[in-house]
Amino acid sequence: MTVEAGAAEVVRRFYDAMARRDLDTAGSCFGENAVWILLGRSAVAGEYRGWASIRDDFLARLDPISGGTLEVRLVDVAIGESYVVAVQHATAEHEGKSLDVIGVQLMRIEAGEIVEVRGHYSDQYALDRFWS
Repeated sequence: MTVEAGAAEVVRRFYDAMARRDLDTAGSCFGENAVWILLGRSAVAGEYRGWASIRDDFLARLDPISGGTLEVRLVDVAIGESYVVAVQHATAEHEGKSLDVIGVQLMRIEAGEIVEVRGHYSDQYALDRFWS
């Protein structure tokens, strides 16, 4: 499987939409049956299937849990043979807890849409502590 042309632009558009808290535009980046897998033991860890679940059960919960302080900056995008790798820097501070992690999202793009995301972080324990 080869990553298609334009895949990096879809990833950049998604991160731009999320920075603006624009879930409608973010949703336009995803395939109907997309899956997002977030490892760990936090309140947001899990497997989310379909845009409605990704939006409502995962992404829409991040602002309330972080007190609106979550900032995710796209650092770099790398194109591999099968995946696009989005390198991000996430920070937040809320209720005496802080988050400062580098993450990589392994993304599969098909027909110009994100169909799979698998998140991996530099400090899984810190991520779990913050989101718990």
